[in-house]
Amino acid sequence: MELLTERGLHQAFLEVIEDSRREGLPVVIDRDGSVAELMPDQLGSEAQFARNRIAELTAEIAKFERSPFSVNETPA
Repeated sequence: MELLTERGLHQAFLEVIEDSRREGLPVVIDRDGSVAELMPDQLGSEAQFARNRIAELTAEIAKFERSPFSVNETPA
């Protein structure tokens, strides 16, 4: 289970699109301030935005990750 993060929300949105595509059901979203019921293949721009944002966030997180064996302190 993903923590409640922006990246997790985008991933969950993509999973909803895939589930809806598999089941042949529409997805209900807020598009431009109004509720819209759209088929998954009509959500291309939203899905692409989510994929791009996940990539951006992952790259940003990678900047701050370090090896668990790295040491920031120098010996005295």
